[in-house]
Amino acid sequence: MAVIPGHEGHDGRGLKVYRAARDFFLFQNLGYPRDAALDWVGNRFTLRRTDRDLLRRGVFAENLAERRRAKRVCGARWREKPLWVDGHNVHITVESLLLGRPLVLANDGALRDVAALSRSYKPTAVTDAALTAVVRFLKTFPPRTVHFLFDAPMSRSGELAARYREALRHLGLSGEARAVAVPEKHFPSSGAVIASSDQAVVDACAQWLDLARWIMDFQGLAFFGYDFRSLLASKAVVW
Repeated sequence: MAVIPGHEGHDGRGLKVYRAARDFFLFQNLGYPRDAALDWVGNRFTLRRTDRDLLRRGVFAENLAERRRAKRVCGARWREKPLWVDGHNVHITVESLLLGRPLVLANDGALRDVAALSRSYKPTAVTDAALTAVVRFLKTFPPRTVHFLFDAPMSRSGELAARYREALRHLGLSGEARAVAVPEKHFPSSGAVIASSDQAVVDACAQWLDLARWIMDFQGLAFFGYDFRSLLASKAVVW
């Protein structure tokens, strides 16, 4: 596996992370508890906390990764159904892309932010740019309807939802944007596509769309981080 430029460092950090990722992948496939396996490889490779977070968000057992990939919508099929968007999940990931923050392309096919910003997120100067990137993509590739749900407990979520509502109205897109206490409780279990990379949301839905990844490719945004997708093609341990 290639090391993403900028992450290898003088101490070979990037290569060390990839080697740890392969071991973590193998131990999960052998049935070891996920947390115990992560502790073991983290200690063996003396990984930083941020590196362990990379593995936690980016490396999954083969059977789980394949199940998630099988539910991911590809091509234009997602436009045939209502699209429900995990608002903060998608928006924060797009902001991270615009800011050049580290991301991970997980072996389950999802693009994920690794900074755990959802706990402390607040709108910033880049918020409007991220919002524009999201709604312009949807204007170019409009779904049947689009429903943005934001986490109400998060700071200024109502304001962010209102900005999305206005953007949808301005572009003539059919849909809504609102803040709710627990967005995942409102996502339909069938008959719709859910835009999210959140693990729990992806596991619970019938079909999911990696909207932030589509926006990244559509906008030509640079990816800065680690790519673990090739792990499914290799199960060997690197010692």
